[in-house]
Amino acid sequence: MTPRENFVSRILMRGSERTPVFLRDLTLGLDVNNTPTDAVFGKEYDSRESARCVLALQNTLGQDAVVGCIHTYSLEAFGGITKYPSDGIPYLSGAPFDDITKMNEHDPDDIRDRLLIGMRDSYRIVRKKAPDLAVVMNISGPVNTAGNLRGIETFLMDTMINPDIAYAITEFSTRVMKSTIEFIGPENCDTVYIAAASDNPDMLGPKDFRRYSLTHMRDITRFVHGLELPLVFHPHGTFSTSDRADLLADSIETGIDGFQFAENNEPLGILKQTKDKCSILGGVDAFTTLLMGPEKRITRDTNIFLDVLGKEDYVLTCSCSLNRGLPIRNVKTMIEAVRDYDRR
Repeated sequence: MTPRENFVSRILMRGSERTPVFLRDLTLGLDVNNTPTDAVFGKEYDSRESARCVLALQNTLGQDAVVGCIHTYSLEAFGGITKYPSDGIPYLSGAPFDDITKMNEHDPDDIRDRLLIGMRDSYRIVRKKAPDLAVVMNISGPVNTAGNLRGIETFLMDTMINPDIAYAITEFSTRVMKSTIEFIGPENCDTVYIAAASDNPDMLGPKDFRRYSLTHMRDITRFVHGLELPLVFHPHGTFSTSDRADLLADSIETGIDGFQFAENNEPLGILKQTKDKCSILGGVDAFTTLLMGPEKRITRDTNIFLDVLGKEDYVLTCSCSLNRGLPIRNVKTMIEAVRDYDRR
């Protein structure tokens, strides 16, 4: 099997020859080529340099699947402000819909600006240059997008004080997600990945997680399946404990093909709910173990996940995205541990 075949087969629970590795590498590839962040996110998005960085990181690490561009959650198309520090990570510094009336001035298709055009072109280049590599489309989740548009603190206040506004902006966000997915194009990727750190029951509470996140995830999943693509959902929060089993079950019932758990979840607790229902993604904590090491700890923690999940419908990732500044040697240690485990 090619890496692409190996990854897709495991996502769809059809078995594979070895454990696929997917690093949701959003900006780490910039470090491999010593590329300034603002060199990609300049006046025009540099799609060629973006693709070069994505493929350089894959050539260094040998993972099976990549995000097809150096990524940002910029919402400049709606009037938001994003900063691009030369040697840092893009970050939002101004929410476009802090005044909710501004939402009425925009259409979700406004997301198709010069930035998204450049990111789409990067996907196309990666697909063309590496046809045997799995390409994953990274899309912000319903609440994640709503929080970026409104400001996450304001959005959370809306859920308590103005729930109709909170629901309206998540509906708008879902339409933004659909427009983005359709524009980047199913021909340029193998899987859609919903990155949803703010779609988090620990933060929203179970009731609002179902209302604002899962309601719209059902819609998004149907839409993505209509494009004949599988979908992976990555909310943050606790799902592995017995008192949260119903939340994980409800997440799976939206029709997702894969569920990625974040940090502070026990793999066995996730497996009990997902087995024979959807594939599993997750692994080493990116913010502690993978960042800080040492290598023995990285190998040990990787093996902990593989001991429980290695023979299941499992794709090894880490707990969240990878961004520049993370020691590449540490990531390589994690991947080497996977390959060593598969050879046993």
